[in-house]
Amino acid sequence: MKIDDLRQPTVVVYEPVAEDNAAQDALARRLPGLDGKVIGLLDNTKDLVDTLLHEVRELLQKDFPEAEFRYFRKESVSGAPPDLMERVAACDAVVTAVGD
Repeated sequence: MKIDDLRQPTVVVYEPVAEDNAAQDALARRLPGLDGKVIGLLDNTKDLVDTLLHEVRELLQKDFPEAEFRYFRKESVSGAPPDLMERVAACDAVVTAVGD
């Protein structure tokens, strides 16, 4: 038996920590109210997101009965086609969620 046959395989471990980013994106300006506004609900296809967004809509509709709601569902959790994002961007406000 050769000494090379006794070597253990190398295990590479990655530290899953993101780099610290000192720059902060500006927060979106808040709307004074949602009545008369179009609210987009964006489903990212994860489990139970549809249930969560349904509850959010119910709660918002109680407080803002004149709001219009539009429901959008991505094809997968990663990315979205430009035409979908254009329709989402046309809303006055958007609520999205991550489920599981």
